[in-house]
Amino acid sequence: MGGWALLLDAQGSLVASVPPSARVNLARVQTELARFAGNPHKLTMLVSRPDESLAIGPVGVGGRTRGYLALGRPQPLEGIERSLVDTATYLLADDLQRTDDLRQAARNDRKAVLQLLLGGSPAAVVRPTATTLGVPIPDGPVRVALLGVPRTYGPELLEVAEEDQALRRLVRVIAELRVGRVAILFPTAEGDTRTLEAILRRVPHGRGAVSDPTEPGDLPNAWSRVQAVFNASTEEPGRLSAASDVADAGLLKHLGTPEARAWSSATLATLNKLDKGSKVDFVQTLRTFLTHNGRADASAAALNIHRHTLRYRMTQIESALGRDLDDPTVRSELWIALQLSQD
Repeated sequence: MGGWALLLDAQGSLVASVPPSARVNLARVQTELARFAGNPHKLTMLVSRPDESLAIGPVGVGGRTRGYLALGRPQPLEGIERSLVDTATYLLADDLQRTDDLRQAARNDRKAVLQLLLGGSPAAVVRPTATTLGVPIPDGPVRVALLGVPRTYGPELLEVAEEDQALRRLVRVIAELRVGRVAILFPTAEGDTRTLEAILRRVPHGRGAVSDPTEPGDLPNAWSRVQAVFNASTEEPGRLSAASDVADAGLLKHLGTPEARAWSSATLATLNKLDKGSKVDFVQTLRTFLTHNGRADASAAALNIHRHTLRYRMTQIESALGRDLDDPTVRSELWIALQLSQD
């Protein structure tokens, strides 16, 4: 079209320029981008100057602006040429969408493998599944972390974690559990917690919790502690809490008395008795059930059992405890008792 073109990312940073010398126009284009803030649905913005005509089109995917295409030349653009700019931005968006679809499929695979690991599935199940899905998993000892931000910044947190250079040098599994909540499993290494703190500093209102070095077989317990610390910790931005601090987190810091621990032991006594002489770990079943907020499908998947098997186990647990697990107060008491029993 007899002009120059710049491709920018969502923040207005230069991705490519044609010809290379066109980058001298970057500052002028960046100045114009602010005008999109008031009209995010505008397809192409035209800026006319005495010696140049400038067209800028946003590249949007899924309601998010992912970048901008800017074209400048001495003569004003004709109608068909403006349509070409719109078509170019559409093609860029379509290419990004296909890339996003592939990335999301890989993310789903990592999430499935991580749920198996954190749910305590046997290695005979996890490793073949991970190999089939192409998800490398670290050998122990490992750490597991939970990072969180408000939902608005969820995509940013996931992208920052996935692109972190320090983590990319490790065999790690990163998965978005839900928008704004990212779990990371990685081998222990020098400075590993500092890497997580650096990630939290790069996203707004980020906070997290991380386990101590843990053998793979004890991941379910480590994950339960991480979740407990994360849920009980303050909303202080940038704070990374250690799972070893569970006794000092939130309400639990007031419950470390001998009386509270005696109450915990008494509350779980019949369940521990049920565990003895059984091949089923009823305590872990209850912990997993409460971790997943009583959702049968998610709990059964985490335990790698059928939901009917889970229902049978929960019936036995309710009978042993003499408590109604549909009662939220009962669930809260049992969760606290389980946290105190871990220390």
